[in-house]
Amino acid sequence: MIIIKITETIKKIILNLSSSLKFSLLTIFVLLSSNISYSQDFGADLVSSYVWRGSQFGSGVHIQPYMEIGSENLTGGIWGSFPTSAKGGGNELDLWLSYDFGPLALTVTNYTFPGEAGAYSKGEGLFNGDYTEIAASTSIIGVDLSAGYFTEVEALYIELGTSIGAVDVALGYGDDQSDPFYAAGGSGLVNISFSGSKDIQISDNSALPVFGSFIINPEAETAFLVFGISF
Repeated sequence: MIIIKITETIKKIILNLSSSLKFSLLTIFVLLSSNISYSQDFGADLVSSYVWRGSQFGSGVHIQPYMEIGSENLTGGIWGSFPTSAKGGGNELDLWLSYDFGPLALTVTNYTFPGEAGAYSKGEGLFNGDYTEIAASTSIIGVDLSAGYFTEVEALYIELGTSIGAVDVALGYGDDQSDPFYAAGGSGLVNISFSGSKDIQISDNSALPVFGSFIINPEAETAFLVFGISF
């Protein structure tokens, strides 16, 4: 009886998944259950606030854990962001799958926003998410170029990034074709960021990785200073 109930629950979860996410989970499952050589990684960041692509998605301290698994050019994983206080904003849980073709990498990400205690919206299933993004990235002469398109809201984001000495610099352009997303329904420069990182030596054998970012959104006329610790 218990096995039947577990099977029925798994079937409900699978039926509620979007096609792209079914493929993502199936790919990860195949890697885990086969004899294919794969690598895995997990960890978390603790950040002073959640700022992404020039917009603040949550104030106050957030814990952002991740888990990923990969085999050669194929990688998949789960990333989340959770506020440490009730006033810090909502929860986020994202599932992604990426394949590196060499000169170009393609990534599909499903963004979901579960409520308190991990509950998702009424009528929706796990990873039957709010938004799906299709993205591509490459590097040309030391400059990283990425572009992501949200299919539901028809929002485009393009970013150029490079390193100047020890500082990572990024410029992000947002274009909202349908609903307000990056640029309040318009388009423009939404992200200028300056980031750096270093290891704080705790002992002879251990160090604490820390990082910081100064972020400006010219379109929204906002600025943020974010500090983080990686575990």
